[in-house]
Amino acid sequence: MLDQLRITTKGRYCSSGGADVPCLADVSATDIIELRRIEHGSLPDSGVRVACYLDNIGLIYGVVLHGSPTGFVLQVMANPERRSRIEARLAWLRSAETRNDQRKAVRIVPVHRAVQVRLQDAEAAEAFVADLSMTGAALILDERPSIGTLMTVGKRYATVMRHTAEGIGVAFRLPFGPLTFNERVIL
Repeated sequence: MLDQLRITTKGRYCSSGGADVPCLADVSATDIIELRRIEHGSLPDSGVRVACYLDNIGLIYGVVLHGSPTGFVLQVMANPERRSRIEARLAWLRSAETRNDQRKAVRIVPVHRAVQVRLQDAEAAEAFVADLSMTGAALILDERPSIGTLMTVGKRYATVMRHTAEGIGVAFRLPFGPLTFNERVIL
């Protein structure tokens, strides 16, 4: 049940005087957040106050409860009004997962659907393009890299943004231009 309530989002955290560190946050409730860094950066010690900005949720302050090799658990410090706003945002994000497709860019199904995908230190794998937009693609593949993973799709750099029943959705680092985007495009 808890996994159904969890929202995973990108963000960044900073302890006092430190640099911003990109992270992924698993948010199930308004009191505890699990943060995992996605780039090198310092991890705060237990008891340290941390500020984190989470995409789709906003700025959150807290205290580190305990750490792990790749992240830490944050005890959220917020008044009841702020907790209510965070919970409302989480409820909206959870409902967005069950609503119809909300992607903004126009999508096409390209003629050339086969594509090779490659994680940073992995061998290439075969995938099929379910649909394609100027800013990303839905890919059909067996392996589902975690959200936030950097990869190449054909010759394009992309980031895994979501998991689907058939595979993943990726966002391209550089979108297609209007003159090069059509159903004959080859990734």
